[in-house]
Amino acid sequence: MILKQKMMNKVLYALIPIILFAIFLYGWRILLVILISNIFAFLTEYLFIRKKKFGKVSMAAFVTGTLLALTLPPTIPFWIAAVGSIVAISFGKMVFGGFGMNVFNPAIVGRTFIYISFPNAMTMQWLRPFTKFPAGFTVWHNPSMITTATPMIEYNNSAKLTELPQLFLGTISGSMGETSAILIFLAGIYLIITKTAKWQPMLSVLISFTLFTSIFYGTNPLPFILSGGLMFGMIFMITDPVSMPKDKTAIWIYGLLVGFLTVFIRKFSLFTEGFMFALLLGNIFMPIIEFGLKQIKMKKNG
Repeated sequence: MILKQKMMNKVLYALIPIILFAIFLYGWRILLVILISNIFAFLTEYLFIRKKKFGKVSMAAFVTGTLLALTLPPTIPFWIAAVGSIVAISFGKMVFGGFGMNVFNPAIVGRTFIYISFPNAMTMQWLRPFTKFPAGFTVWHNPSMITTATPMIEYNNSAKLTELPQLFLGTISGSMGETSAILIFLAGIYLIITKTAKWQPMLSVLISFTLFTSIFYGTNPLPFILSGGLMFGMIFMITDPVSMPKDKTAIWIYGLLVGFLTVFIRKFSLFTEGFMFALLLGNIFMPIIEFGLKQIKMKKNG
């Protein structure tokens, strides 16, 4: 019933420390959100392939479900997580023909849909994290710790930057799996070493984001790199081997474009987080860019 995929398994392995840290920060409710997201990702893909000969649900469905869940606020209603997974698999993957055929990153498709459709649930309530052991490992969650501020929201409201040690460790308000820069960085190293993900798109996003943050904000770009969903998206989303360009030059252009668009959207739009929109736009433009690069190579060789 499940198609085994070693690369997808390694992505899930890389996410385990991030999931455990999310439980430490916010309580065991986090695990149920992840479970619900994965159940509906599995069921949705199964409904599409159930009548196909030798049809099996890919492990990629569980990667999509887990990544989507980790990009959501700790207070997200369970049914919204379920809707996000259904949309991610249906419209981010299966309408294109299933695994290996999707143009967009499915998890980002699901998150963007619920971000636009349910903005209050996605942007208005956040939890202050626990910081002292055993912290969230002993509770379901603590609704009395509600806050409205994440590092990016706080900066937009008051121009105050969160201290770097907090950003590195992840003891800040934010989406469930996007707060700890050090754990995400270590996950990225693991994915590169195991040849599960390419380093080129990660580095190109980082270079572009650093450059344009320095230009547009005129300040130290490091707090901006460590805030919001950039690190998580840079490691787990833009490296998706299916929606990522195949040409080496195109990969660099892809990363540079996404990095620029992330800063541009953060700076000039109403959205505090620009990576998901930037990645979708990158997915849209890359087939055109790849086609243009092929034409240039054909002229040079011809």
